[in-house]
Amino acid sequence: MGRLYLGLLHYPIRGRHGETIATAITGIDIHDIARSARTFGVHRFFVVTPLRSQQEIARRILKYWLELKEDDPSRRAEALQGVRIVDSLETSIEEILAEEGSRHPLLIGTSAREFPQSRSIDYGELRQRIERGTDPVYLLLGTGWGLADAVIERVDAMLRPVYGVGEYNHLSVRAAAAIILDRLRGRR
Repeated sequence: MGRLYLGLLHYPIRGRHGETIATAITGIDIHDIARSARTFGVHRFFVVTPLRSQQEIARRILKYWLELKEDDPSRRAEALQGVRIVDSLETSIEEILAEEGSRHPLLIGTSAREFPQSRSIDYGELRQRIERGTDPVYLLLGTGWGLADAVIERVDAMLRPVYGVGEYNHLSVRAAAAIILDRLRGRR
């Protein structure tokens, strides 16, 4: 089985008007996505931001829970041990390469938008690649209005969107992450 990596990108991200922006760290995203990542066997969860002030916020969150000396029934510390704060997508890929050797990860983007079939991968196919493959898979989650075009152009495929029952399709990134991870790694 190939290892699954997860990246929460805060840059480069698509802004409301299609421009490339950096978004702010949300503490609950770190906690909740780390817990989902741990539950579904993600090897490493990267939080990606070039902004030093945002990196410091994320580090303070991690430090608090990892150094907590009182009882932690939520086991947040266990989940947060797999989190890495990095300054760029490239840095996270370099860390994966250092861990995996020369096996370059399959880069998979996520979006609430639909992409052409030739650029898309469905959950079943990606699940099989993770379960039966030996190469790592790096799943990228976007904040703001999604991954910037530069990231989308770089990925190997875009995972099909998570759809509900109606036209409304605007999940929080932490909710989308949990659903996606369940579809890719949950017990069947």
